[in-house]
Formats: sequence, structure tokens, C-alpha cells
Amino acid sequence: MVLAVGGIIVGMSLLATSVAGYMLVKYQSIDRLGDLDVPQAGSGQPENYLIVAVDTREGQESLNTDTIMVVRIDPESERVALTSLNRDLMVTIADTGDIGMINSAYSRPDGTGAQNLINTIDQNFDIAINHFIAVDFQSFQQVVDAVGGVNMYFPYPVRDKKAGLYQYDAPACVTLNGEQGLAFARSRYFQYMDEQGSWVSDGSADLGRVQRQQVFLQRALGKALSQVRSNPLRLRELVDIGVANVTLDGELTIGDMLDLAERFQDFDSDKLEAYPLPVKEYPPDPNRVLLDEAGAEEFLNVFRGIAPGEVRPGLIEVSVLNGTQGQNATLAGDTSSALQQIGFEMAAPQDADDLYEHSVVLYAPGQLTYGQRVARHLTSPVELREDPDLPSGHVRVIAGLDFTTVHEDPAPLESLAPPVGGGGQPVTPTSAQAARAPETTGTTVPPPTTTTTEPTGFVVGEPPDGQEC
Repeated sequence: MVLAVGGIIVGMSLLATSVAGYMLVKYQSIDRLGDLDVPQAGSGQPENYLIVAVDTREGQESLNTDTIMVVRIDPESERVALTSLNRDLMVTIADTGDIGMINSAYSRPDGTGAQNLINTIDQNFDIAINHFIAVDFQSFQQVVDAVGGVNMYFPYPVRDKKAGLYQYDAPACVTLNGEQGLAFARSRYFQYMDEQGSWVSDGSADLGRVQRQQVFLQRALGKALSQVRSNPLRLRELVDIGVANVTLDGELTIGDMLDLAERFQDFDSDKLEAYPLPVKEYPPDPNRVLLDEAGAEEFLNVFRGIAPGEVRPGLIEVSVLNGTQGQNATLAGDTSSALQQIGFEMAAPQDADDLYEHSVVLYAPGQLTYGQRVARHLTSPVELREDPDLPSGHVRVIAGLDFTTVHEDPAPLESLAPPVGGGGQPVTPTSAQAARAPETTGTTVPPPTTTTTEPTGFVVGEPPDGQEC
């Protein structure tokens, strides 16, 4: 994990002009995957890097990945964002069409695992991968040791017997060496000691591990950056480790690396954006998880390069009611068919109990963006209303006498009137409210999830305010 992002950020956040010749020589020794089908971004455009970690400590490379990360780098804004995909996240595997753990997509003895994992991420999350990096655990330990270990704050004693993590000095700032750093990053059976002296287990399993990894990564990155800026020779040591233990896609050129290095030479590790994705239990197996799509959507949009408030049609179930009292008998069915063609999940069309002179779009509590996404495909003006009785992810369209057509491309958000009141009562000309200035929902970047040592104790590493580590 550290080496992977080191290969992209640490190694590229250096003074490229002073190391260009050395990098060029070492670049020739890097293992390459030349047959990957990945889209190429334009010069200076944001790119997504897929990073996987595999276990080669026993001399036999594991076919399953232990860590899966997506890092998005925007050279223009010098923005770096990352998210981790839980290894036990259940998804549709691209080459089989079956449901399975996402890390199993990489398990292909014929060497197609990298492409299959790239395709699986694209198909399940609509995230295009531009570059691929594979690293091993040995390189992780070597990088951590090369920078002199990583300082982590432990407010309580912690352990993971299966991973080999044992840190009993607490509260204290501890320098984790490569061995303990790897155990910390891999820990899936993490425990901490409470005030009564009992060991408390992290029930979130892989989700907690992902959040701890991101804290470790940020602190490791900050230390590596400070060292190579003050001592360029440190870079050569890190590059030597990377060359021996990293595999890159064939499209990532030495020129790409040096261009990024120039742009990110002053990158501040505190600006690294981390987005832990919310998950929920996978019903057939409580030891597996599903992505909480509604909660994760705005964070995934960061890696899609679209507005955080945008919602994909496939996440929204829409029901259409005919509010014309039979004056247009096929209105609900025709509208449902048109919305289904766009990609919305459709419920059976129905007739409304009342006459609606004006069309209404109802959305579930707290899900205005869902209602807006549907409304942006409707040509006629509609009123947006929150309905407390609608289930999460559901939008109801009541097509009134003023309803016209459905268009494929969504209209700008600014073209919509703001929501008015609540409930789903019939709208009359006297009660209809005039359009006001539109809201700016969904136009800003969502804040990355911040980690804390309280109250769970499962996410540790950052010292409390006012204390250095």
C-alpha cells in the first residue's frame, strides 16, 4: 500500500529534474503488463490508478489481492483522492457474471486477473481505471523500514493475533517498523483494550481495516515526502525497492511519471483525501458485505469525475402515476417505458386517485438529489416534494395535465424549481408555488470521511489535538 502510492505520489512528488536520469535507468527494469485494455486520459486530465497488494512472502504469489485501492490524481488542481474496496465486498464478477468477493476477480491463473479486476470495478461502480499497479508485502515492509518506520498514536493497547500485531504501550506514540506496520495494515481481527482491561473486537472487520490503512498511509506519506525533499539520496533507495517489487501497466511511461513529479513536488500529505465507502451486511453470509450504494454514491462520484450530488439512474426505483383521470390513458405506461430506457428501475405504472393539473415528483426523506435526477429528465416543469412514506431510493412521478415528454439527457440542475413543502397532496393552480432560485445541491466536493480514535477505538493512529507524534 505504501509503496503503491509511493510509486505514484511519493516517487512523483519529488524534484524530477534532479533524478530524471536515475529514474530513466530504473524504469527499464520495472515489470510491465503490456496487454491491458485501459482508457487513456488526455494530457493533464485526471486519472484513476488501481493499486493491488499481493502476498509473496512465501515465494508464491497469491492470486487473491489483499488490498484494493483506487487513487485519483488530478494534475491540474493537484488533488489526490483515494478509496479502498473491501476485499470481502460482494459484486458481480466481470468474466463470469456470478456474485463473488471482489478480490476473487484477480484470481486468474492465465494472467488475465488484472484486466478482470479492472472490468469488474468499471461494471459495478462505473469507475474507469487508467493505470494499474501491483505491489507485494515485501516491498511494503522495506519502504516502511527505509523511512525509519511510521509514527502512530495508540490511545489504548491493541492487538491482532492472526496478523501478528502487538502494541501494548499506550497511550503512546509508537514507531511501527516494517513488520509491525504490515501487521497493522493487514489487521482484520483488530482488538483494543478498554478501561476495564477487556479486549474489545472490531466488528466492522474489513471496513475498520480500510480506515486504519488510510491513516497509516497518510502518516507514512508525510514522512517519506519530508525525507526525500531534504535528502534526494533517499529517493534512490525507495526507487530501488519499487523496481524490484512493483508491476505497472504498459501505458504508464517515464514521461508521465516525471510530469506528475514536477506538479506534485510540493504536495502536502495532509491534503490527501480518503473516502471510506459505507457497506452493509450481505444477507446470505454475514461475513461478507455489500456496498451501501445510496450512501456511497457521492464518494464514488469523486472517482468518476462528476458532481458529488449526481445519482445514477440505475440506483433509483421510479413509479409513475397517471394524474389526468383518464384524459390520457397511456400516460403512465408510456412515461415508465421512456424512463426505463434511460436506465431507471421501474415499478408498475398506476393511476392516481385524484386529478393533478400540475405534475409532481415525490422523493424519500433526505433524498432530494434522487428526485432531482428524475425531474431533470422531464420536459414539463414539476414540483419537487419530500414524501415521508416513500422508501429509500424510490421516486414517484405523478404526471399531471401539464405533463409533456421525457428526454434522455438530464437538464441542468439550475433549471429545476426548489422543493416545496412535503406530502403528496393533489396540486391545484392556486396552491402551486412559483419557481424560486434553484438550490446548489450537489455542486460541491463532499468532505472526505475523517477518522478519529473516539468513541470506538478501532480507528487509531492520529494523535489528539495539541500532541505531536
